[in-house]
Amino acid sequence: MESDKDPVHDLLTALVSSLNNTLYDLAAENERGGSKVTAKRLEFSRQKIMSAWELYNQNRSTK
Repeated sequence: MESDKDPVHDLLTALVSSLNNTLYDLAAENERGGSKVTAKRLEFSRQKIMSAWELYNQNRSTK
C-alpha cells in the first residue's frame, strides 16, 4: 500500500471532492430552475465520477 502522504493522491482527492460538490450544486440549481434533463445529466456524471473514485480507492488500498 502507498503512503498516506502521497501528494498526487491528495491532489486527486481535492479535485474529485471539488468536482463532486460542483456537479451536485449545478444539478440542484438546474432542477430548481426547471431544466430536469440537464440536472439528470449532471447527476449521472457526478455518480459516474464517484463510482470511479471509489473503485480507484478500493484498488489502491489492496496494493
